[in-house]
Amino acid sequence: MKNKKSKLEDLLTPDERKLYRKVLEDIAKNEDFYTRSTAEEITHHLVEECGFDKVAIYKLFKKITEINER
Repeated sequence: MKNKKSKLEDLLTPDERKLYRKVLEDIAKNEDFYTRSTAEEITHHLVEECGFDKVAIYKLFKKITEINER
């Protein structure tokens, strides 16, 4: 059986997969920020400081949540 990360990536579109990997890279660089910040602060950071598309971020996080709830 595949681990959750592999399963998740298999269910993402190529664009979502690319964004997901960029988010993971940012999390690795800024672990402290992500562990102490609210969802709103994290979203603001990803959109304003990383330049990610706000709608794409929300859709990605929603999809990840839905997949993890299965």
